[in-house]
Amino acid sequence: MKTNQRSRYSQRFQIAFAFLVGLLLISPSCEKEPDPIVPTNGYDWPDNERSYWPTEAWEVSSMEEHHVDAAKISLADEFAENDPLARALLVIKDGYIVFENYYGEGGIDESTDLWSVTKSYSSALVGLLMDQHIVQSTSQLMMDLMSDYPEFDEITLHHVLTMTTGLSWAESGPLWVEWAFSDDWVASALSRGQDRGPGEKFYYSSGNSHFLTSLVYYSSGIKPGTMAKEYLFDPMGVPFDTLDQPIVYNTWSDYQKPMYQTWRQDTKGIETASFGLYMTARDMAKFGFLYLNRGRWEDENLLSESWVKASTREHVTGIYGRYSYGYQWYITMVGGESAFLASGYGGQIIGVVPSKDLVVILKYEAEDPVHPETGSPHDDMHLFELVVESIVE
Repeated sequence: MKTNQRSRYSQRFQIAFAFLVGLLLISPSCEKEPDPIVPTNGYDWPDNERSYWPTEAWEVSSMEEHHVDAAKISLADEFAENDPLARALLVIKDGYIVFENYYGEGGIDESTDLWSVTKSYSSALVGLLMDQHIVQSTSQLMMDLMSDYPEFDEITLHHVLTMTTGLSWAESGPLWVEWAFSDDWVASALSRGQDRGPGEKFYYSSGNSHFLTSLVYYSSGIKPGTMAKEYLFDPMGVPFDTLDQPIVYNTWSDYQKPMYQTWRQDTKGIETASFGLYMTARDMAKFGFLYLNRGRWEDENLLSESWVKASTREHVTGIYGRYSYGYQWYITMVGGESAFLASGYGGQIIGVVPSKDLVVILKYEAEDPVHPETGSPHDDMHLFELVVESIVE
């Protein structure tokens, strides 16, 4: 976006936009080395020979048939019902919908911004680059992969995927606004300079993540949305349309206007890696199911098993107290089980528990991250745990 275009954005909008989007996930510093979350031999993955695939539609089955305690699920349902910001709870067990409910203004056809859950989709696109041998290794230097940006220096793709680039960053405030309305999001993020050396420390950074979709376009010549549609969404039966061009926002109300099954773009027209992907709960579940099946969908591997496993193992440990970090995925213990999840601002979650053959989808109203009655953050992870604890097998 040209400098003279920035004047179109009111100061009020910029402040509100920076504050709300900047709250996506602000990272604390790493803590002492915790015990491993994922066993040495990896997750206890389910058999991915399925009786059906939900390409056309999800099939519904009973909780009893899939060893789900209905009384415990009712506790989760009640917990969500009592949170005015809850919008969806969807439970996929053994490949079947065993529970689904929508709250408040939520609905089965409601397609909303996934916020930072988008980052996990961006990671999948890098997996496609690897599987297609466009990129050879995560150890490659970013300045070799994107030669127009020598400022990457010693930063590798692995550093970007694990948010250990060491680049200075601010998830909110004037510096975030400067980045969001700059002509080149990659150059703007790189211009902040290094706080630490690459690989030394985990810094949560939406600017860091945006290098990933930029890499997709730079290395393949294909728009990230186009690649996602062709290689992921269409094969899974997920409706999706790319935007013809970036949308100009003059007010926060402009940004809040509903969109359906699409992906916002930066000022260059490249899909935003960190937020801005719009999906329904059932289509979010398909992405989780793809990873639960180690990249397999029907009779083909949309993603290689090696990429799924690399993405969901612990590369960085001890963040947010209870979490480790993979390739734009969080890893944690939930209900006593090793799990990985895509997590977004306000309570958006795609949670995958391989040992239980389970995918859990949570959606919340994301305009305000706190419970309007208590003034405290709503506990999406507690809701996730209630669901996992309902599996009685």
